[in-house]
Amino acid sequence: VGKNTYCIETEESLIIIDAGVMFPDESLPGVDYVIPDYSHLKTARQKIKGLFITHGHEDHIGGIPFLVQTLHIPVIYAPRLAAALIRHKLQDMHIRENINIVEIDSDSVIELNEFKVSFFYVTHSIPDSYGIVVDTKHGRIVHTGDFKIDLTPVGHEIELTKIAQIGGEGVDLLLSDSTNAEIEGYTPSETNVLKAIREIFDIAAGRVILSTFSSNISRIQQVIQVAVEHNRYVAIIGRSMENAVDISRKFGIIKIPDRRIIPIGEIRNYKLNEICILCTGSQGES
Repeated sequence: VGKNTYCIETEESLIIIDAGVMFPDESLPGVDYVIPDYSHLKTARQKIKGLFITHGHEDHIGGIPFLVQTLHIPVIYAPRLAAALIRHKLQDMHIRENINIVEIDSDSVIELNEFKVSFFYVTHSIPDSYGIVVDTKHGRIVHTGDFKIDLTPVGHEIELTKIAQIGGEGVDLLLSDSTNAEIEGYTPSETNVLKAIREIFDIAAGRVILSTFSSNISRIQQVIQVAVEHNRYVAIIGRSMENAVDISRKFGIIKIPDRRIIPIGEIRNYKLNEICILCTGSQGES
C-alpha cells in the first residue's frame, strides 16, 4: 500500500499512472513520507507526456509535489475530486510552478503521441475512482486503479457493462489492484459499514470520536450522515481532513448543514452526547 507510480514507455514516449507516497512504519523514525525512486524518470524526462491519476488517495496522489519538484510534468489528468485535492496539496506545499491539471471522467478520451487513454468508473472508498485503458500499437493495457466490486455502493455504481465490453474487445495486459484480493470470498458492501456506524451512535452515551485517513471520503460521508441523524455536531481535527470535507461539500458529495460543523475549540459548549469528533489518521494506526 503506497508509492503507486507506474510507467508505460515506448521508444519515443512515456506516460505515468499515479504518483503516490507510502507512510513509514516504526522502522523509519523521523520520516514523514516514503517516495518512489524517480531515477529512471529523470533519465527519460524528455519522453514524459503526462501523468494520469486513478483516484485521490494519498498512496496515488501524495507523491505529486515531490515528483513535480524533481522533473517537469507537462500535464496531469485526474478525476474532478482528485484534481481538487491535488491543487490543495500543491498549494499547501508551496509549489510555485504552474501545473496544468485537466479533469477527466468516464467519457474522456486522451490521445498523447502513441497512447490513446480512456477510462471506466470503479467503486472504491473514495468517489471519482477510475480504471484506465491504454491503447497502443503494441496492444491494450488495462490498469484497474484500486477497486472493489460493490453492488450496493455509497454513491456511483461501478461500470460493469463497460468493463465487460472492454474485456470483450480484448486486453493484452491487465494490471489489477484490489486490496486483500488474495483472500478468498467477498469484501462486504460499503453500506454494511453504515449499519455498523449507526449501531455505535445508537448506544454511545458520550462523545463519538472516529479516526480515518482524510481521503477516505466515503467513510467520512457516512459518519457525518449518521452524526446529523443523531443530532450531533461534528468537529474536525486535522488540516487534510478539513480540506477533504470542504472540497467534498463543494462538490455535493458530503452533505451537512453549516451549523452542524463546529470548531474543535467550541466542543466544551455542548453536551457530550451532542458531539462527534472526526480526526485524521494515515493508514489506521493507533
